[in-house]
Amino acid sequence: MNILQPRPRLGDPTPYTFPKPRHLRVGNGDIVAIDVPGQPYAAIRLIHPAGGATEPHDRMGVGALTSEALEDGVHGNSSLAPALERHGAEWMSRIGWDSFVTGVDAPANRIVDATSLFMEAVRTPALRPDDVVSRREQLVERFRLETSVAPTLAARAIGGQLFSGRYATPLTGGPVKLQEVTPEVVTDFHSRSIAAVAGTLVVVGDLSDVDLEDLGKRVFGDAAETPEQPVSPPEAAEGELPGVLVINRPDSVQSALVLAQRSPSRSEIDLPKAEGMSDVLGGMFTSRLNTELRERLGYTYGVGCRFDLRRDSGIFLISTQVETPTTAPSITAMLEQIEQLRSDGVTPDELAAVRESNTVGLPVTYSNSRSLAGALVEMVVHDLPDDHVDQLRAGFERITAGDLHDAAREYLSPSDSVVIVAGDASEVVGPLEDLGFGAVTVREPETLWA
Repeated sequence: MNILQPRPRLGDPTPYTFPKPRHLRVGNGDIVAIDVPGQPYAAIRLIHPAGGATEPHDRMGVGALTSEALEDGVHGNSSLAPALERHGAEWMSRIGWDSFVTGVDAPANRIVDATSLFMEAVRTPALRPDDVVSRREQLVERFRLETSVAPTLAARAIGGQLFSGRYATPLTGGPVKLQEVTPEVVTDFHSRSIAAVAGTLVVVGDLSDVDLEDLGKRVFGDAAETPEQPVSPPEAAEGELPGVLVINRPDSVQSALVLAQRSPSRSEIDLPKAEGMSDVLGGMFTSRLNTELRERLGYTYGVGCRFDLRRDSGIFLISTQVETPTTAPSITAMLEQIEQLRSDGVTPDELAAVRESNTVGLPVTYSNSRSLAGALVEMVVHDLPDDHVDQLRAGFERITAGDLHDAAREYLSPSDSVVIVAGDASEVVGPLEDLGFGAVTVREPETLWA
């Protein structure tokens, strides 16, 4: 007897539809919620428009330090995590250029208790001076440790090459500016920008037994309405483009490379076209940059590119790490691939890969509360419509080869780019000057954010 059954015939994939959020106004705050029946874990996020881009120059890094200090809870000395663990809950806090996001992930049947603890930590933290100073020292030391790694060092130098003002300094403020942020500055920032502002609450999970209005009252209390955030394009950095910055790492056997340029803001860019083009160039394993630099030339284990989009601006960057002698040839290869994409466009196979990679996997991408909450946070921060994910999927489904070719010509501009090399200056400066891409400047790492 043949017990083997024929494999079922696969049908066409069903287009993914993002769940429709529910909106509530409670007091001076807004709630955006998605009910996911049967989802046992919930994600709660509170969004404040107190991102790093709003920080004055004498308080750079205050948002990052406050985000760290909130974890000390209402009793100080890292008291929040153990309190949440009793409810099976986990704390999160993240500062971005455009937002200050705090939150908790908890079992759905513990949402109320976990949210109460979470809100105490957000609205009425201890912020003991000793705790804040300790967190500041940890943040400074972490910055130094992270920038001792060449790719991180190169990436954090991008802002100073493309922007003046706040974006020229990393989000955490850098070690020098961060040391100037006192406990009093943190307390003032928290009082004005977090405790006194209602914000927007995102709630995702099985909400069948959750009273959202009661939850909103617990979270918002009598906090003031969330203020509008002005959006104005940041100023460009001084100096001519294109250019090359070498961050000297004597005796380094490898170079970390970044090629970066400014791009339109999140609201100005055509995302399916831009990200589809980026996928073809360096966003997928089968991308042109990876095929050229990894597979054909053997210069690197991997290379990638992406957009970093903000409310008032954006960055497009390519990054990789190569052996020192191949530094200049790798940049040449990058520029050649960019020019070929700009001149010739994409192939039918590349177009099909872009469509598939950005549509077929959406049910998995948004399969849990945390990922759904992440999408809602993006919608709130960037003023996107409820059907943003569906619009994005539809955009990828109808995208054409001409669209991707147009995006390459619109969004890729090597003449407006900077190349950053974290490597041995004595070995790479000569070949980089011979490359003729732009003026070559050498800096020591410790001088970048002094």
